[in-house]
Amino acid sequence: MISYLHVAESMSDMMAKAGMNTLLGMGTVFCVLILIMLLISSFKLLSVFENRGEKKEEKTSVDKAVEQIVAGEEAQDDTELIAVISAAIAAYEGSSSAGSGYVVRSIRRIR
Repeated sequence: MISYLHVAESMSDMMAKAGMNTLLGMGTVFCVLILIMLLISSFKLLSVFENRGEKKEEKTSVDKAVEQIVAGEEAQDDTELIAVISAAIAAYEGSSSAGSGYVVRSIRRIR
């Protein structure tokens, strides 16, 4: 017959084991977090290797296209915009005609 003896541990022994368990658990968590951090930071290197084969001409052609779009937007005629804003103000004021005492003198674009 096998009998198990119950050994009474002192409070200091139990606290030492609890402290070791705590340190082991926290150490494991921090090690895993460091591994995740290294994995995420390695994604930057992957994008560098993927973009290495691209030609610089493609990037400059995209930049040229963006410049053309911006130039086209700046050269637009604002008369339609003025008419829409005037109509919105007239509708808000409740008047049906545009000649009710207000004039849109300038429109500034905020960027």
